[in-house]
Amino acid sequence: MQGLAKFAVGGAVLAGLVVTTFAGDARAQAGNAATAQGLFDQAKALMTAGKPNEACPKFAESQKLDPGLGTLLNLGACYEATGQVASAWSTFLEAESVARGDANQEGVRISQERAAALAPKLPKLVINVTGQPPAGLELKRDGVPVGQAQWGAPIPVDPGKHAIVASAPGCASYETEVTLSEPGSTQETVIPELALLPAAPAADVAPGSASEGGLGTQHYLAIGAGVVGVAGIAVGTIFGLQAMSKHDDAEEHCDGAACRDQAGVDLRADARSAGNISTIGFIVGGVGLAGGAALWFTAGPTSSGAKTGLVVGPGRVTLHGVF
Repeated sequence: MQGLAKFAVGGAVLAGLVVTTFAGDARAQAGNAATAQGLFDQAKALMTAGKPNEACPKFAESQKLDPGLGTLLNLGACYEATGQVASAWSTFLEAESVARGDANQEGVRISQERAAALAPKLPKLVINVTGQPPAGLELKRDGVPVGQAQWGAPIPVDPGKHAIVASAPGCASYETEVTLSEPGSTQETVIPELALLPAAPAADVAPGSASEGGLGTQHYLAIGAGVVGVAGIAVGTIFGLQAMSKHDDAEEHCDGAACRDQAGVDLRADARSAGNISTIGFIVGGVGLAGGAALWFTAGPTSSGAKTGLVVGPGRVTLHGVF
């Protein structure tokens, strides 16, 4: 795969170049080598047919599968034929490095000459950042990250349109497009200060905490317990009054523990039942009010804008509040 035929560039043969190769583990894989050779041959045929745009991806894939100096030189020549001078220049520099590693002086000479011929034609792009960059600022050119070391430096790029995107956490992204066309020209683009995004809405309030302008869950549980307590007191009071009334009526039909007729017996039984219900009501009411008070005062302060209170007084239990 590393024969003299691989040095034919754009139909011209780079005569006299003998490439020294070293077999590596990847190149020992016959499947990859065969595929790479097939791609290389297709790319050469496309170059001969004047279709460099179709040939370059095949040269690149061949180089990926089976790296070699000859493929690199042909890839660089393909990029040059499509006008991608920066890509061609960097590929010839890579080829020079490979040739030096192979102690191939002819390869070094050809790579250097091709790279030097392209250097004056390289368009350069300078990306400057305005002011103090926000934390986490990331720049991308055509989807490829542009490291901070490149900011403000003239970087060789291929001619044509280039998309520049700047982004940072908490900031609106900035996008622009730069077109370079003049060989050897240098163009600058400036990244302005990124606009801050509006603050995110408050997250949902966790159970038990106070929401803005309202009460927390525990406060509402306290109110519920208080309502149960008030209801219990009300039931106890109503049935207590009934029990007293029934007892007074029963006294008209009874002398002490003995009743003179069935009406007295029934009235006493009704009085006892009402009394039992009244007792249960007062017990439930007392527990509800006590539990509500405990829940309320252990829940912590309410949020701003919520003022509430539970008032227990002689003959009344009142919940008041301003929300």
